[in-house]
Amino acid sequence: MGQSAQACVVSKSLVGTCVAFLRTRLFEIYMLLVSVLIGLVIVFYLRWTRKPREVRWMLRVWSSAFIYGARTIIGMKYRLEGVENIPEGPVLFVGNHQSYWESIAMTVFFPHINVVTKQEAMLIPVFGWGLRHAPMIPIYRDAPGQNLRRLLRDGSASIAEGRSILIYPEGGRVPPRARRPYSRGLAPLYRRCGCDVVPFVTNAGRHWPKGFAVKRPGLITIRFLPTMPPGQEPEQFVSDIERLLNLEKDLLLDQTQ
Repeated sequence: MGQSAQACVVSKSLVGTCVAFLRTRLFEIYMLLVSVLIGLVIVFYLRWTRKPREVRWMLRVWSSAFIYGARTIIGMKYRLEGVENIPEGPVLFVGNHQSYWESIAMTVFFPHINVVTKQEAMLIPVFGWGLRHAPMIPIYRDAPGQNLRRLLRDGSASIAEGRSILIYPEGGRVPPRARRPYSRGLAPLYRRCGCDVVPFVTNAGRHWPKGFAVKRPGLITIRFLPTMPPGQEPEQFVSDIERLLNLEKDLLLDQTQ
């Protein structure tokens, strides 16, 4: 390759980086404005009533604005695969966690879902308020015994109410192709809820880096796998689903860009 061709490639790369940087900053400004607007609505609303179903509706408005902005400003599209594997009625969604994109997106795709989330997430303006009053299931770093009791109590109540549960058994965001042991709460939750389990994997971590890092156009995939029935031996279930998700999330990365 000649020097002129190399210079052209470098120039295009710099232009692409600058455009991605500007798009990312524009998206952040957009979300700030959206958060202020919806935040004001929530603040006034919570002064009068805190009906969980209506709070979840407002949370979905914010989350939908996030997904819309990511698609139109940054160019981050998404694809859902295997939706035919999701049965009617409340289920336990169990998946890998790579970014905050999929956590927000799942509240759009399943409006009344109950997310098992770190307590710190409930401190995030607007989205965190929605998590707190929806309500979701909080996990506190320094209270493992209380966390397990709360998880089982609120989880079984959620299924009885008709709300599906979303849990990331890795306990936090894990980079693509990395591994982290599953939390001990999944086995007793599976036993207590007694419902179908829908495993899923995503490649969001490849396209949505954490923090204020520059985001580039991409296609995020969430793949729902065949349902796993209730009634299995809990420890064996955890072993099976951990092996399945580790295999499938690497396969998804191999099959997508």
